[in-house]
Amino acid sequence: MTIAQARPTPPRRAVGLLLPLLIMVVGMTASAFTALPSRGLIWGPLCALAVVVGLRAAKIEVSFLEAVALVVACTVSTYFTVVLIEEAATLLSPWVAFRLSIAWLISGIAVGIVVARRKDASTAANVALLWTLAGVVMTPMAASLDVLEADNLGAAPFVLAALLASLIGGGATLSAITGVRSIAIGAGTLVLSWFAASQVGFTITGLVENISNIAKVPNFWPPAFGWVIGEGTWWWLPSWDFGSPTLPSPLIETFRIAILASIFGCLVALPVAFMASTITAPSRLIYLLDKSFMNIIRTVPDLFWAMLFVAGVGIGPFAGVLALFFFSLAIMSKLLSETVDTVDTGPLEAAKATGGSHFPAVRMSVLPQVLPNYVAYALYVFEINIRASVVLGLVGAGGIGRVLEAQRVFFRFDRVLAVVIIIFVIVFIVEQVSVGLRRRLV
Repeated sequence: MTIAQARPTPPRRAVGLLLPLLIMVVGMTASAFTALPSRGLIWGPLCALAVVVGLRAAKIEVSFLEAVALVVACTVSTYFTVVLIEEAATLLSPWVAFRLSIAWLISGIAVGIVVARRKDASTAANVALLWTLAGVVMTPMAASLDVLEADNLGAAPFVLAALLASLIGGGATLSAITGVRSIAIGAGTLVLSWFAASQVGFTITGLVENISNIAKVPNFWPPAFGWVIGEGTWWWLPSWDFGSPTLPSPLIETFRIAILASIFGCLVALPVAFMASTITAPSRLIYLLDKSFMNIIRTVPDLFWAMLFVAGVGIGPFAGVLALFFFSLAIMSKLLSETVDTVDTGPLEAAKATGGSHFPAVRMSVLPQVLPNYVAYALYVFEINIRASVVLGLVGAGGIGRVLEAQRVFFRFDRVLAVVIIIFVIVFIVEQVSVGLRRRLV
């Protein structure tokens, strides 16, 4: 007689927790409409009820004492939220936001008690802190969305507060108990994205309206491919400056800028990357100085480099080469130094043990290990420089971007569109070739 083995409990999935999270969000948000008439005294128990029902929907049992603690904590939190939002509508200050965070910390502690019964204390503390975070962003979000009106304070800021608390706090609660982190990460990402969008004035309606303005751009369609490729000389693009086929093509100029910058930038990056690794740096002082140099050149973007060199050496492709040289140096030295940090140090130690000096030992033992990655990174840098050189031309650093800016100034958007399409095709081809070569090397 065989004994039937118990079937293991299937792991939790994020999809299965969407309904419990939705229950919390809808219940807490809908109950926020009772905030003003009841000063939060009805809103709080309804919030606690939404949390309990959400937990039960996730098949998480909540005891009577835990439910009572949630009701008391949510009632206190919502009462202070009503009082503080009324105060914030008159005078918004960091002190109000801080006190709101304390108010929702009370709810977080109550939820943390529920979490602590199933997880460790540090997890419960993290949940309480996330409920506090919801309180921190309530007033800045309400202010950025223009729902804090002292003369006509409605339910909107309280609904917003409930929505933030339910998304951040509810998602953290479910993730902490079930171990499914994607629920908390997804809810937090949604709130942070929403908050950032509200701060920069982004709206869906504004986006739709702005996109619809494309149809109003003059001379946009059809693209002027005849002007771009010349009269039958598609195999050698003429100059797009003034239509002269005797001048160098800006597209060819773009390739020249990218090639020169990639070659010299990657060559100089080779010793810089080796000195930026603790494995191959000859001394601690050189390592720190080299790391500082790398951080400085990585801090300055390529467009700012171009503006500096245009002012220094004048308008033209030479400024573009210098700008992309530092851009290539920054990318290659960073990528290669991280690759050097992961090499096998055995050959290097063996070379030094036989009496070899530092740099010859590095060249013979470390360089062969990183050489395939170095070539692959160089191809990647060249691919990036093709795209970047287009943008640098907008500030006078030569290449195709100079043509785009000139045609845009004269509102010849048919020519701009044709040039953009040609650039897209060329960049796509270069990218596919570069990806194929990198796959063979690494």
